[in-house]
Amino acid sequence: MATPRADAEDIAIVGMGCRFAGVSGPAALWDQTLDCRADFSDHPDPAATRRVDPSSSRFDRLPTSRGGYLKGLYAVDPDLPVLAAGDIGSDNPDALFLAQLVTEALRDAGFTVPNAPAGRVALAVGYAPPFTPASTVWLMQTFVVDQITSLLHRFFPDASENDRLALHSQFKQALPPIGEPVIRQAFPHTLAAHTASRFGFSGSATVVNAGCVSALAAIRAAADDLRTHRSDLALAAALQGPISLAALFGIATLYPLTPIGTPHPFSRDAAGTLPGEGGGVLVLRRRADAERNGERIYALIKSVSIASGGGSPPATCKAATVIERAIREAFREADVSPDTCTYVETHGSGIAAEDAAELEAITSVFGGRKAFRRVLALGTVKASIGHTLAASGLAGVCKSAWALARRVIPPTITVEHPHPRLAQPDAPFYLPAEPRPWIHSRTLSPRRAGVSAWDGENLAAHCLLEEHPEAP
Repeated sequence: MATPRADAEDIAIVGMGCRFAGVSGPAALWDQTLDCRADFSDHPDPAATRRVDPSSSRFDRLPTSRGGYLKGLYAVDPDLPVLAAGDIGSDNPDALFLAQLVTEALRDAGFTVPNAPAGRVALAVGYAPPFTPASTVWLMQTFVVDQITSLLHRFFPDASENDRLALHSQFKQALPPIGEPVIRQAFPHTLAAHTASRFGFSGSATVVNAGCVSALAAIRAAADDLRTHRSDLALAAALQGPISLAALFGIATLYPLTPIGTPHPFSRDAAGTLPGEGGGVLVLRRRADAERNGERIYALIKSVSIASGGGSPPATCKAATVIERAIREAFREADVSPDTCTYVETHGSGIAAEDAAELEAITSVFGGRKAFRRVLALGTVKASIGHTLAASGLAGVCKSAWALARRVIPPTITVEHPHPRLAQPDAPFYLPAEPRPWIHSRTLSPRRAGVSAWDGENLAAHCLLEEHPEAP
């Protein structure tokens, strides 16, 4: 085994906060998991349902309007101590939602707000929106208004210049106003900077945009800040706010969406995924500091790795190779053997090609256990809350951390016809249909779990978690 990195100090998860479809917090996510319950509904905008046409390939048509939508859970307590006058109703609701999640995670870690820790606190946010609410206002007040009035003038050439100018002015007045606050909020990096200011954090405050591996990339950034002692406390967050109809058209173009209402990851008949909304925050400490402070520790972060295509053209890069590279690197960095891992929270999207690639990679990494069979349990939170894009890896870490703390292998929503790789007699993995005690010999190694994420641009990430001996 390779020598571990010199800075590979264990990082403790001491607090969590999250909201996803049908999930009001980490405990609710765990309950949803144990119940094998999914929470999918039609898009809140009725226009989405009217655009459903599985047979059409037009950009403005959808195979389904179903998804894991937050609905009323995308809410903020107006009495949050960190909010200022005028915040409610601002043009950046994602920033308010993040403030809510940070507050809930800090409270879970034992802090009170507004007496939350300040000073050397780092914040890394996985956030990859195609456009923010503020940037949409910016575009509408400029390009959109100009293009509409230009088209109308083209179609009605007899209209006078005064009529055109009057129409242009009326369009702009009908749209949300634009000014310096909107322009500032249109840049994604302000999400982290403004949140850090609200809470008095003086450490680094960064937005990490790595597509669907953004959450794990944010966790790695926050953990590195702790390991290099640039901060004493770090928050790793990820956010996928409400998906507008316009964004849904783009998602449906990039990701096969299943027209049957629910995704079936690792099914022989997998037909696609469903989009999901939500976000979460992890409160992190160096293990030694958390133990010295007597803080509750859900689980330990051993390593987070990120791998890319390695020079291969995107069209020819083999997804299984990149996923395998990320998994192997996570174990190499932690200096532990894959044989010590007995649970993997997979990417598990329900997209047939992605599922097949992931099973191939997992077989390659974990399939050498000749003395045992089917000792690796697989899970996928996407079967319950959908593909939350930039936030999906954080949901997987929350779920896996709770599983390690409770010494329970969580069930996953099973499928009627499993993928052929799951049925092979020498397969190292299985899909648990019900919760089971996580039986493990600590004399050999602690319980360990991996969490995977994959982005279609040939990016893969893997987070290796380990139980803490005194977890609640």
